Amino acid sequence: MVNKTTKFDANFTAGGILFQEFISMMDIIENKDFIDLMDIEAKDNAFIGIPVESSRKRIISEIKRRYANAPKNFWSHFKHWNESEKKLGLYYLCLKTYSLVYDIHFEVVLKNFKLGRDLDDYDVQMRFDELSSMDDDFGSWADITIYKLNVQIRKALKDAGLYDGKKLNIPRQIGYDFKQYFNAVNEMWFISAVFI
Repeated sequence: MVNKTTKFDANFTAGGILFQEFISMMDIIENKDFIDLMDIEAKDNAFIGIPVESSRKRIISEIKRRYANAPKNFWSHFKHWNESEKKLGLYYLCLKTYSLVYDIHFEVVLKNFKLGRDLDDYDVQMRFDELSSMDDDFGSWADITIYKLNVQIRKALKDAGLYDGKKLNIPRQIGYDFKQYFNAVNEMWFISAVFI
């Protein structure tokens, strides 16, 4: 999965799938000026409700990254999905945005699911150890950063309904229209990646 051009970053430690944060912005998320409105939100805190400005700016930075990776019409479909589908949709954006989350999902999570195995911090740490041996930059990251990434990746899986803290689960309440959207945007890899 890892090649010489894969570039990992640790920005995913900013906060899981950010479900509440995206939901709080539903009134403006389809606005053509959404990115500019997020710059205003970083100062005004009218929607997101994160009282500390430095934390708010960090979260907004990651929201903008994920927003930029959303395929055509994602947000117009997102607003009609049920809560389970919305959470999975936000996990999809994490896979699209963060190469490290993508790698862990395919190299650890999906393989464990196919083998009927549980998932724990050790499984993720083993992959991090492999990546450290293949990537000098990744290998230089602080232990606390690696720990936070391990926690956040498993939290994102839990928030997306794919994990209960021990076992990997098939997501519930996923409708035909949700699956059809990913078919329409040529992203069916995601449907099979999340055990559907």
